[in-house]
Amino acid sequence: MISDITYEYYQISFILIIAAFAIPLSRKVSIVYIPVLMLFGIVFGPILGFINQSFALFLLSSFGTVGIGILGLVIILYYESHNINPRIIRRYLYDIAALDTIGMVITAIGAGVIFSLITGVPFRIGFLFGAIISPTDPASLIPTFRRISMREDVSGTLIGESLFNDPLGIILLDVGIALIAPESSYVSFFTLFSSHIGLILGSVVFMILQMAIPALIGIALGFIIIYLNKYFNFENFIIALTLGIVLFEFTSLTAFNITPFPAIIATGAIVGNYSDKSIFWSREMSFNENLSFMAQSIIFILLGSILTLREMENYILLGIILSLLVMFLVRPAAVFSSLSIFNFKRELIRFNNKTKTFMSLVGPRGIVPIVLSTVPYVVGLDDDINILIKYGPLIYVSVSFVVLITIIAQTIYVPLIGKNLLGRK
Repeated sequence: MISDITYEYYQISFILIIAAFAIPLSRKVSIVYIPVLMLFGIVFGPILGFINQSFALFLLSSFGTVGIGILGLVIILYYESHNINPRIIRRYLYDIAALDTIGMVITAIGAGVIFSLITGVPFRIGFLFGAIISPTDPASLIPTFRRISMREDVSGTLIGESLFNDPLGIILLDVGIALIAPESSYVSFFTLFSSHIGLILGSVVFMILQMAIPALIGIALGFIIIYLNKYFNFENFIIALTLGIVLFEFTSLTAFNITPFPAIIATGAIVGNYSDKSIFWSREMSFNENLSFMAQSIIFILLGSILTLREMENYILLGIILSLLVMFLVRPAAVFSSLSIFNFKRELIRFNNKTKTFMSLVGPRGIVPIVLSTVPYVVGLDDDINILIKYGPLIYVSVSFVVLITIIAQTIYVPLIGKNLLGRK
């Protein structure tokens, strides 16, 4: 008789083995590995039953209080931010800022309206769905762009957008939950602002503080790491120092109800750009790259595993419709609106209509929506919020389909439309 604990470790070992096979298999068929991981999760989860659905949900959203999803996101964002190029960010700052503010709000509201109209749920629930799928994914954009010849202004803007819109997506989710359950402990910090200065002004102040404070902390800690290493020369133990400080940022800021991800991104960007590039820093980046890939693999396998056959049968048509509308209606509306506003008063228009069309058709959803998709349901269970408990599964199933379909579709058509739409500036 196998004990429950032993069975859980069997499942963890099985998840890691599946992840190891998924990457080389995806290379053989020349597609991004994320759909392969999710497909493996579906096959070995709801179809064959090797991965238990309730255990997968626990591991993804509740393990260690916050879940593998959030902990993995910490590692992923820290590693990805090593690749931020300050020169490109400065050059295309206004465009990135437009997409990450106006564009994300339009996405959240537009997708929320569509979700509410199609499913019949209240708009408050629809807005949660829209907020969750508003961030785009650098993990699938970067390998896709490597396959085609991409102009620096386009790739720099889209990758910059995807790196910086993750914290904003989390903040929009906070706003959405606060509209439904302001008494929830999950949004107590936001409720404090909105109850004193109003919802709109409170949202703006909350967003600024949630971005500025952790970003400054992250920048400071990044330079502190570099200074300490010059003084003490940690050699291979620089890995322990950086990982420890990143986890400390996450834990400490979360304890004060401050979004930690701007701090983590800022620390990774400073370390990636201002370290001395010695062999030990190269090992630090290589270690975090491998750790990031492993975190992504586990998360996407778990996502496939938390789906049930009944959910897939009942909601696959809904998922396809939502995905198509997000890709070909909501995303273009957000991109054209935000870039047109910032380009309106410029003497030189940076992006012509063909380039904007390409950018509007590139916006795969990925790791952050996956992690956030279970938050409404978990918050509902923790704080006994019936509306979140009722609609939480619908949200994470719908998000799962949107992520899977947008990644697969855009992996196929982005190289094709790139050849036809991207010309000279």
